[in-house]
Amino acid sequence: MTLQTRWRGSTRLQDAGAAAATFVAGLVLNLLGLTGIWSGPVPVPGALAGLPGWSQTVLLAAGCLAMLVKRRHPVPALAAGSVVTAADVLLGGSFGLVLVLFDLIFSAGLFATTRGRTAVTTAIYVAIAAASVAGWIAAGEFRVAVFIVLQMTPLLLVPLWWAANIRQQRQLGLLDAERTAREAVLAERSAMARDLHDVIAAHLSTTAIHSGAALARPPDTTRDRAVLQEVRRSSLAALEEMRSMIMLLRAGDPAAADPTLPGGLDRLPELVRAASGGLRIETRIRDLPDIPAVVSHTVYRIVREALTNAGKHAPDSEVRLEVHRAGEAVIVSVTNTLTREEAVDHHALSAGTGIVSIRERAVVLGGSLTAAREGEHFLVRAVLPLRGPGGVS
Repeated sequence: MTLQTRWRGSTRLQDAGAAAATFVAGLVLNLLGLTGIWSGPVPVPGALAGLPGWSQTVLLAAGCLAMLVKRRHPVPALAAGSVVTAADVLLGGSFGLVLVLFDLIFSAGLFATTRGRTAVTTAIYVAIAAASVAGWIAAGEFRVAVFIVLQMTPLLLVPLWWAANIRQQRQLGLLDAERTAREAVLAERSAMARDLHDVIAAHLSTTAIHSGAALARPPDTTRDRAVLQEVRRSSLAALEEMRSMIMLLRAGDPAAADPTLPGGLDRLPELVRAASGGLRIETRIRDLPDIPAVVSHTVYRIVREALTNAGKHAPDSEVRLEVHRAGEAVIVSVTNTLTREEAVDHHALSAGTGIVSIRERAVVLGGSLTAAREGEHFLVRAVLPLRGPGGVS
């Protein structure tokens, strides 16, 4: 695992890096003599004036230690940083502690709860008001109070505003992701309904052909009974697919008709051959007679999505594909090894809705689908009942 990957995946490492960088920056500012910044129009009480110069560096280190817990305990970290900053102010103040306080206020605005953010905002307004009134009384001039307000407002309120803006952007991103996933689900439902339309039409055509052929020939009890059995089988299959389509149509509005016939179990070998260019695929597909068309199409879509994901995120991996029947359900399992190389080098190349879509297909049929990492493998497993909700037995 590279250092960059560890950095992105560890918030503690990020916080430690930010604290260390702040300490170094503050130490450099102290060495440059950028201290005594609060000796402006109102002299600061020199209660700690007798302490050595390196005491401000000690306070800077204490403030940076508070930054280490700013994500897990934002309000206590800010409280500790405020105490350290108050002590620094008694020494005349330093730009290093200004950086620490700015970061802690920003973290409280970003990571604290709603109640915590309200408490922090209230405390800041009270602090600004108290400091301006104290300055006014001490100096005897109103312009000193205005000067203090103008100094403290950007320092204390800008990080809260910045954090609120970031929270809003994150919420908008989550809403957009939810909308994308919902649209993908609706698109899959519409596609399944269009697929079932073609299947139902085929069943009805078969019924019409068999019945027409029987009527065109002289009566024959044995032959006519066989034709009636075939007509009944085809009619029941069409009725089952019709109920499935009605269930899908109730879940979302269908889009325009797609004349392309979808894939099924018979097209799995073709799909495996197409994906074998970048993957080493081992298949165990048992003969599955009398599988409803909607289940067959769903198996095809699940296998296609799983192989596509394996090719994107684990190129040149070993894939094991298993499709078999267990009682009144079809089990689909696609397992691929995890490789270090990824074919997807930008997040825009992967929409992230494929798993959502095939899971929705499985749920609509009354089944389930799981997709998760298991050790050094990634497993996609679906259980699809042959008789879903409302199906004909």
